[in-house]
Amino acid sequence: MVVIIKRFFSVAGKIVLSGLLPIGIMIVVGIGYAIYAVATGADIDEITKVGEARWTQYLQTVLFIGSAFAMYAWFERKRKWPLGLKQKHGIDRGLQGFFAGILLMTVSSVLIWAAGGVSLEASEWNQTLILSLLEGIILYLFVALSEELFTRGYIQGLIKYHYGTPAAIIISSIIFALMHSMNPNMYETPFPFFNICLAGILFSIARELTGGLWWPIGLHMSWNFFQGYVYGFQVSGTKPVPAVLQVTDNGPIQLSGGEFGAEGSYMASVVLILGIITVYFLYRKKNKTD
Repeated sequence: MVVIIKRFFSVAGKIVLSGLLPIGIMIVVGIGYAIYAVATGADIDEITKVGEARWTQYLQTVLFIGSAFAMYAWFERKRKWPLGLKQKHGIDRGLQGFFAGILLMTVSSVLIWAAGGVSLEASEWNQTLILSLLEGIILYLFVALSEELFTRGYIQGLIKYHYGTPAAIIISSIIFALMHSMNPNMYETPFPFFNICLAGILFSIARELTGGLWWPIGLHMSWNFFQGYVYGFQVSGTKPVPAVLQVTDNGPIQLSGGEFGAEGSYMASVVLILGIITVYFLYRKKNKTD
């Protein structure tokens, strides 16, 4: 019993520490920026909006990547369980995931539109849109690498080593959803939290069945990019950006997703559940035949 309790607190402590490291650094940076801004006479609105600045998003992704590598190096390297970045046919897996993400988000968006939840209108192609698309590719590549390495690489790997695959999939998916709990409009309806959990389960199962992180990284990137920069939805509650299509929300919120984006719609729930089932049976069958 003592061993079980010690192991539980050891694993839980590592998970908490892995999250506190990047969050703590972000807080220190934020305080430092605020002090500097006040000292230089910056406008108070500029100080309060620093959390929305792109550089803070990139810093956050880099810090979570660094946390995953640091925690693994400090505590897990000798145990030799894999983070998942070293993978045979990683590029192929990444492309498979990327196209799967396009398919899943396209189906979700079309279903929401066909049911009348949103209206879609094509945007005018101009320099602003092109620069926005380029920025989106870079941003969501960083986001996918960061969140997948941290949750599916480190946390899922850690829990799997101690408690097995089912526990690793479930717990890492809940943690993944909790990581988005401060996003705007996360709790408008139950669907945003539920769908982020489903997405986490999809990514986690893909990580197990494809043998590494590159499939879920590809899916995660294209899911976010096409949601926000192609179909024009808000991504996980973030502000809308110049996109290929412009969305008008017709409601109801459970259908359209509201200000959380397509991930807040019950249509996305259906698509994600079907995606989980498809990935599970497709790659399980493929693994048996290889």
